[in-house]
Formats: sequence, structure tokens, C-alpha cells
Amino acid sequence: MTGTGARRTMEAAVQRELFGPPADEAPRGKPMDCSTGSHVFDKREDSWGLWHDGATGQEILTTTDPLHRYGVGVLFAGATDHGTAIEFGDAEAEPEEEPEDEIAGVVGLSETEDDLRAPAVVMEVRDIAPPRGEADSDDFDLTDANSFKPSAMAISFQCDVASGGSLEVSVTGAYYDRLSIEWPGLRRPRTWWVRRPFELTGTIPSQVLLDETKRRKNLTLAPTEGLRVTPTVQVFCRRVPGQPSESSERLITLAALNTAPGSGPSAALFQMTVAAEPRGGIKITPYPDVEQHEPDDEERSIALLYRKQLTYAIGHGCAADWIAGGEGRGASRVIAEPMPAYEVVSLTPNVYVTRPDGTRAAVTVSMDELAKGSDLGTQQVETVLRLYEEWIADREAEIADLAPQFHEAARRHINEARGALERMQTGWALATSNPIAKRAFRLANEAMLYQQLRSSFPKREAEVKKDGTLTVSSPHPEAKPVEGKGNWRPFQIAFLLASLPELVDRKAPTRSLVDLIFFPTGGGKTEAYLGASAISLLARRLRDKHDDGTDTLMRYTLRLLTAQQFLRAAALICVLEDIRSRNEGELGATPFGIGIWLGGSSTPNSWTQASENLKELGRYASAQNKFLLLRCPWCGMEMGPKPKPGQGQYVIGYELVGNKVEFRCIDRGCRFGGRRKLPVHVVDQDIYESRPSIVIGTVDKFAMLAWQPGARALFGIGDDGSRQVSPPGLIIQDELHLISGPLGSMVGLYEPVIDDLCTDKRGEEPVPPKIIAATATVRRYVDQIKGLFGREQVKLFPPHGLEEGRSFFAEPATDDSGALEPGRRYVGIMSASLGSTQTVQVRVAAATLQGAVDIPDADKDGYWTNLNFLNSLRELGNTVSLIQSDIPDYLTGLRRREDLASPRWPRIPMELTSRRRSDDIPKAIEQLQLPNGEPGCVDICLASNIIEVGVDIDRLGLMTIVGQPKTTAQYIQVSGRVGRQPWRSPGLVLTIYGAAKPRDRSHYERFRTYHQRLYAQVEPTSVTPFAAPVLKRALHAAVVSHIRQSSHRDLPVYPFPALEYEVAVELLRARAELADPDELGTLEREQRKRAAEWEHWHRTDWSANANGGDPKQGLMRYSGTLPDLQAEATMWDVPTSMRNVDAECRLEITLDYNRDAVAAATAEEEQ
Repeated sequence: MTGTGARRTMEAAVQRELFGPPADEAPRGKPMDCSTGSHVFDKREDSWGLWHDGATGQEILTTTDPLHRYGVGVLFAGATDHGTAIEFGDAEAEPEEEPEDEIAGVVGLSETEDDLRAPAVVMEVRDIAPPRGEADSDDFDLTDANSFKPSAMAISFQCDVASGGSLEVSVTGAYYDRLSIEWPGLRRPRTWWVRRPFELTGTIPSQVLLDETKRRKNLTLAPTEGLRVTPTVQVFCRRVPGQPSESSERLITLAALNTAPGSGPSAALFQMTVAAEPRGGIKITPYPDVEQHEPDDEERSIALLYRKQLTYAIGHGCAADWIAGGEGRGASRVIAEPMPAYEVVSLTPNVYVTRPDGTRAAVTVSMDELAKGSDLGTQQVETVLRLYEEWIADREAEIADLAPQFHEAARRHINEARGALERMQTGWALATSNPIAKRAFRLANEAMLYQQLRSSFPKREAEVKKDGTLTVSSPHPEAKPVEGKGNWRPFQIAFLLASLPELVDRKAPTRSLVDLIFFPTGGGKTEAYLGASAISLLARRLRDKHDDGTDTLMRYTLRLLTAQQFLRAAALICVLEDIRSRNEGELGATPFGIGIWLGGSSTPNSWTQASENLKELGRYASAQNKFLLLRCPWCGMEMGPKPKPGQGQYVIGYELVGNKVEFRCIDRGCRFGGRRKLPVHVVDQDIYESRPSIVIGTVDKFAMLAWQPGARALFGIGDDGSRQVSPPGLIIQDELHLISGPLGSMVGLYEPVIDDLCTDKRGEEPVPPKIIAATATVRRYVDQIKGLFGREQVKLFPPHGLEEGRSFFAEPATDDSGALEPGRRYVGIMSASLGSTQTVQVRVAAATLQGAVDIPDADKDGYWTNLNFLNSLRELGNTVSLIQSDIPDYLTGLRRREDLASPRWPRIPMELTSRRRSDDIPKAIEQLQLPNGEPGCVDICLASNIIEVGVDIDRLGLMTIVGQPKTTAQYIQVSGRVGRQPWRSPGLVLTIYGAAKPRDRSHYERFRTYHQRLYAQVEPTSVTPFAAPVLKRALHAAVVSHIRQSSHRDLPVYPFPALEYEVAVELLRARAELADPDELGTLEREQRKRAAEWEHWHRTDWSANANGGDPKQGLMRYSGTLPDLQAEATMWDVPTSMRNVDAECRLEITLDYNRDAVAAATAEEEQ
């Protein structure tokens, strides 16, 4: 079995559990004669196991009725039939005038252009059971809609109707007949159910479509002989709004209803699908969408890129699918699909050339050859540039063949691509001619080569000897070339060349340009900006070997992502430090270093805290490890706590030297073993003292600039406020799409301060920092960059081509034969009949647990662990309860139903959320990496948005998403965690939609439309740093941050520093004028108010915190601290994070105000 075969097995297991048996499934179990409708067993034991109808091979349900067995594709009985029959003989007759209430049973059909986006068919029947669905509080509650069970499903599509043509309709489904089962000793017969499938067809003549508008017409279906229950299929036509009366275009809704009398399982229909195919010149055309008035450049680009991804149908109570007939030919078939699936094309960063023998070869650029400056390296780079130039020329030639409305966007895309090529050529010329650029480029390639090799070393375990001491038994690894390592992907080397002039030349005219790496998840963005960082800090030392200090600020939004990238960047720094030590004449005597700058809950803030944490680690196995480093970045040796045979634990690689904690590898053969410490800094106090070359931190940490004047060292500023060394020259902001909303607005308010602190003003012209941002999902990025960074020049890299997923640097992944490689497959699941989303979760979990057992061992691993994403911790908590009780209970029933020897229980669940400690998260990720068969391999992982970025585990291939995520960007990022090795375990994403949530219903009914244009659906980001609520919350914090970092470290809070205050406000004023000039008035009012408060309060201490400050004479206190209600002094609440800025309220219940009632109740009890 292949990876795709394993995925089909998993998908079939879910389909069988919720929808019904696949059409091509072989009969399961033992045959039974069902012709009489009853069967008598000799003894009860004979009835055990699986059974099928001996005559038809169809399944027999033995333990439950079909309404409890299946929940998708079910139509309950009782729909009202308002239609009239299609009469073929009178097709030419003039239609009678339709009464106004003829279509009363159909709600939401489009009669105006405004309604075209969301027509809906509602055909309902009363429920046979009380509803159990429950909507989330943050969504509209449609629970009342579930008081009716679905009795109809429909699709709407548009046709260009030709006379003499027809629509051929096919309906497939099944009903279940009762079987009376008996055996000796049974008091009353048991009821089993045997499946009776059907496939019916009908024809809709073109004249009915043209003439019978706004009438519900019933199709005559055949063959119906011998069928106990059959669906009613109706067609409802209307003219396309805005079209002339003589137009032959029609909007058609095709509905399947269950109008059977009665109720219960015997009257219901199951596994229902409806399809239509055009015949005789009828053409199914793209479904009309509301046209955008005056689209902007980005909307024109999206229209160009997705011009081939057209919508041909939408669903009502089901999803819609279709078979496209090729560009310009319409759809050859439209289908009402209860369990939709869509496979998103897998993109590859590889570029190929064709050899003379017809085979293909991947274009790569060797880091080793570039480091040596060889002719081969030059040839490889020039090949990439030549191929890209040829690709641009080919695309430019295609513009003439595009529809006129796409020409403007296409020319703009080609111009952007040519501009990117020119930047690459400029960078390459600089890298081969300019001495500093040439040397920095070569050394950076050497560093990245060995960083890749050393990062791939397996973790080496320390062994415990009999005497209780630790020893290293494994040989010290050598960094030798490994196949697949040490090569740049074309987009990575192209990006480095494009940005190289700004990284090397501080006076480059494009220095303020923001480069935005826009590349799919897993494409190698991190490697690209790590290479840029290496070039930047090497060029800085080559310009002036004494110009040490922090050169690169890498910022992330989540501590999980920060800790993961820290380990990769630490390997780069270790290699760079080794290079520096061999080239001190060029690169100076100050070591390269890396620091991780996080909150106090993740890393120690001071040496005292570090010492205490180290001692606790040695004593208690439950102690939190705040040092984060779990392996030597040079040789892979184990570091951190390791359990002792008795009490306490070993602490490997963390050594207390005086009152400081240093990292030293315990392998004496390591470059950083013995007395040589690793150039890694995790303590805030250490970071300020050593000024590491690269500082990695969360955006939240920058809120501490108002509280920590010592942080000025990161910006090269001395205690007296003067500049000692160059400020950071490179700012890297990963996962840019997360810097939006309230968080983005807060970050945007601090950014003018950070930008000014990173600007070198010692020369004639100020030198701003180079900014590189990266994301896999982005919309309105120009506005976001302007609001965040105050930069108006932004370049997307790589630039778009003429079609989505085809930009030369990213193309659809194909095998050697040219066939598409497996992509990530999404399956939509919504059930209004099972009663609740939790019930569906139980069914899906049980099906995936058991389905993985049926996969051969060689392909099982990717689908053994089911990664579950939940939108809230409340939903996650509910799912924990399901795993503990409901899922095992259901598996117990499954064991009997499916005649299983032993079901697979969810023995090892995991929770991966922000509730876990920082040091627990890397351990959890390591456990997720354990393959099937290893002790501790996870069965089900319940995760929150912590997995949105940074969880790169190649083995994972299966994910369940419970409820449509809040944003499309989150949906893309979360689902991108699985299927990262499509050739081995292609991704399968099961999205469970809540039937009580309108947004979920909308995504389900437009499932294919949404998924085939996934990146186009990303919502624009919003950043409003100068909105009144943001200014009230943090204007004073941003001002204080600038004052305390740029002025004398001992600047007193009194008297009011008017000059420094005005300088800081002017920075914010200039940024507001650029990013949001409408809020300048709000900014002025707020800053004057704050200035007046500071000046008139006459405070004598900066801090008003009880710990380390003066609560009565302090200017500011931590946001979120409870105020002293007895104190008369007022003060500023200054945040310590960009997020948690509100005080927590504690509720205490008291009876003090109800004493009389309590006394009366007590007296009554005593009587």
C-alpha cells in the first residue's frame, strides 16, 4: 500500500462510519437469506458477527437502527410536495399564470442580484427526537433549526439552455427494510435492518427550463418498480437577474425530497446524492457572483490568479461538487455531495530542468561551492537567474491571450517579477565584486552549510554509570556532507541575492524597503531569513571588527515558535563563533552570541532567579526548566534535567559558575565542552551585559522597555544615553499575519520607538534597520506594513505569476512522469441529525482510531496520531471528557458491531495548549515525533492555536478540525501541520462543522468554492495603533519606553522631562501622520492629558509596584495589578505584555447583606 492508499483507507473508514458503505466495498461478514423478511437462528451465539444479504451483498445492521447508525446524507420522511409533474407532451404549451404562493415551501431563492451569493432551500419536517445541538456563545445560535430534521437537500447552478437539449438527473441512495430475528429463548423478535440501494434517473427537457420559471416541477424517475421508498426530485427555475427577458440563461435549483409517509428508520432515506449532466447543447456555466465595484489592485490580482477556479454550484443542506469540462467549456456534471472532499494541490519549492535524455533534474545551489567561490557555484546561481528570466519572458508572452480584464494585473505582476530579477542581479554582482559583500556572502554560506548539518544530528543520550555519574559513550559526530543537506532552494538563494545590497550597504537607497517572504508552510522561509541574518552580522564585523553588539532582532508572536527557532538559530551562532575564532583578524575578538528574550514565566530575568531555578531542577523532578536548551547545538548532546535512579535529577550542561549559570556541553570532545561555554544567553541580565549578536524574542517582551532601562544595551546605547556601537541593523518578523487585531495595534504603537532606537543617526543621513517579514497567509499587506512599521515600500517575494501556485519559485509538485503528487485532502463533515457536534466527534475519533489499524505497518505511522484542533479551551475541555468516557464507550459498542477482537483504545492522549509550561512544550513536541511502535506514541493530540505556527513534525498526516476556525489564515496554518511529507503520508484533514452555526453551514455548503480558492479567502488584517482605545491603554507606555531607553539611565522621574517627552511624542506624531492621519487629533488630546498628569503629580519614583517601587509616589504600575482602594494617589497602568493588559477581577460571594433572610431560614430549620 502507498501513502495515498493509506489515506484512502482512513477516509473510507470515516465515510463508512457516518455516511454508509462505499459503493465498491466487498460484502462483509456472513451471508443471510433476507427474502422472507425474517430469520430464525438455532441459538443466540449463531447471530453474533457481521452479516450481509446473501442475494445482494448489501449490509445488515444488527445492533442499531440506521437513523442511529448514520448521520450524514440522511433525509427524514415527511417533506411536503408542492410540485407538479413535468408533462413532456405539453412542453410547447403556454404556461399558466403562477399563483403567488406556489413557491411558499422554498425560501431564499434569488430574485435579485443582491441575493445571488446565498440562495438557500429550506424544506423541513417535524423532529422525531428532541434536539441536543448547542451553539457556541460567540456565534449565532441556530439550535432551533435543529428542531426539524432535514428532509431535503439541493444544489443551485446556472445553465445556458439550448432548445432541444436536456438535463439528465441521477439520484442514488438507499433505504433499510426491517428483518425480524429470533432464536430460542428470546421473548420477542429482534429487529435488524437490511440495506436496499437504488439508482434512479430522470430527464428535464430544455423547454421546461426555459418556460416553467418560478414553478416547482417534479421529475419522473425510473426505475422505481419494487422500491418501497423513493425520493421526490424537483426542479425550480428562475431567470438570471439583470439579464434581458429573451436570455436563455437560467438559475436552476435541483432538490431531492423525502415525501414518504410515516416516520422513523423505515421511512428515511440514506446515502443520498443527486447529480445533473447537460445534454444536447445545454451548458452549465459558472455560478453568478456579485461583482465588485471598483476593485483595487489586490482584488484584481486575485481575480487573475484564480480565474480558472470557478464555482459551478452551491449546496443547500449539503455541499456542491462538479466536474469541470475545461477552460471555457463549463461543467460536465454537478453533484449534491453530503460528505465533500477536495484535494489542495501540493506546491514544491523545487525548480527542475530537463536533461538531454528527457529526465528531469532539480536545480539546486550548493552552499559549499558558494563558500569556496568556485566556478560551479557561480554557474548554479546564474542558472537560477537565467531560468527565472526565461520564465518571465514566457509569462509575458501569455498576457495577450488573457481576457482584457486581466491585462492590467498581469502586466503589474510581470513588472514586479522583473524588478525582483533586477534586485537579484544587483545582489549577485555585489557578491562577486564588492570585497565586504563577497567575503560576507562566502562565510554566510559556510555557516549555513554547517548549521544544516549540525541541526540534523540526532540527540545523543548521556548514560548513567553504576556509581551514579554521567558518561558520554557515543562518539563525537563529525559534520560531513549528507545527501539533501547543504543546498539552497532556488527561492532561498534568490531572496538572499535580492536583499543582499540592503544587508551589506547601510547607505543603499532601498534600505527602508520591507521584504515580505510569502511562501507556503514548510517551504523553507526560516532558512532564508537565517541566511540573511548571517550575512548582516558578518558584514557588520567585516566593516568594523570592533563594532560588536546586537545586529539582528528576530521577533515571533508565540513562545512555542520562539523556543523552536531558538534551537535552529543557536546552531548557526555556534558555527559563526567557530568561524570567528579562526578569523579574529577580520571578525574581531568579541564572540558571536545568541540570546532568547522572553517573559519571566519562560526564562529567568536575573542571575539570582537563574541560580534558584538551577538548584530546584536538581532537587525536584517537577521543577520548571527555564533554560530551554535541551541539546547541544554543536554536537547534539543531551542537555537539561535527567531523572536520577533515586530522588532528584541530574542537570546536564547547565553549570553554576560563581553566581552565574553557563551552558557547557558534557562531551569533552565538543567544540563547546570542558571549560568552553556555549555562546547562548537566556537570562535577561546576561543578555543586557553581553549584547548577543542575535536576540530572539516575542513581540510582547518589548513592552518591558518601559520597565527595564538596561534593555538599551540591545540597541547599542550606553548608560549616559549616547550610542556606543551600531544599533541592530536587521529586524525579522516571522508569521506577520498574527500581528493583527488588538495585538497588532499594540505592537504598532511601540514600533516607532523600536524603529528609532534601531536607527543609527551618527552619519549625515540616518540609517534605518532593514526589515524582513515572513508569512504563509497575508492580505492587505501594504496597509499592514504601513500601520506596523511605517514603511511605504514593500516587496512581496516571490512575486506572483499569472496563476495561483505558479510563481517559478513555487510550482505544483509533480512526479517524474509529470503527474501531480498527492496534495492535502480536506473532507467536510456536518450532521444535523446526530444531535450534537460532540456526537460527531466521537464517531470520527472512533473511525480514525480503528481505521489506522487496517493500514499495513509500513504506511501506518502517518495516520496513527490524530491531531485535533479546537477553537477554544472550553471546546478542548469537552473533548477531554469525550476521550475519557464517550469514545471508549462507543468503541465498546463498535467492538460488538464490527466483530472486533480488540478495538484500539485512545490510551495515550495529549494536550498541547498554552496551559502547558514553557519547558513542557518541547517535550510534548518530541513525544509527538515518536513513531508508531515506540513507547509513548500519541494516539490523539488535542491542540489549541498554539500549533498554528512552528510545529513542524513530518510524520503527522491526520488532523481533525472541530468547527471552522475564526479566520482562513488560521485554517491554512493549522491544517498545514499535517501532510508535510506528501510522498509518504499525504495530509488528510477532517473538518467537523457545527450544524447550529451559520458560519460553519456556509463553509460546508460552499466547501469546494472555499477550498479551491483558499488563499484568496484570507481576511484582510487590521492594525489601528492610533485608535483611541489603544492610545488610552499604552500611549504613555510607548513614551516612557523611549525616554527610559534613550536618555541617561538614572534620569529621575521628577521633574517632568518635558524635552524628552516631546521627542518621544514627535516620533508617534510622525508615524500617525503616515499611518492614520485621521487620528492625529486623538493623539494630541491624549498626549497633552498624559503630559499634564506627569507634570502635576510630582512623582519621585518610576515604579509604583509594591515590590521594588513606591506605591504612593510611583508614576506607574504593572497593568493587571489590583489597585489599592485605600490609597489616594493615582498612577499609570503600564503593560508588561502586548496582550494581558487588563486587571483580573475576583468574585467573592457574601451573605453579609442578607443577614435577616439567613436568620429567618436558620430559625425555620431549628423548628
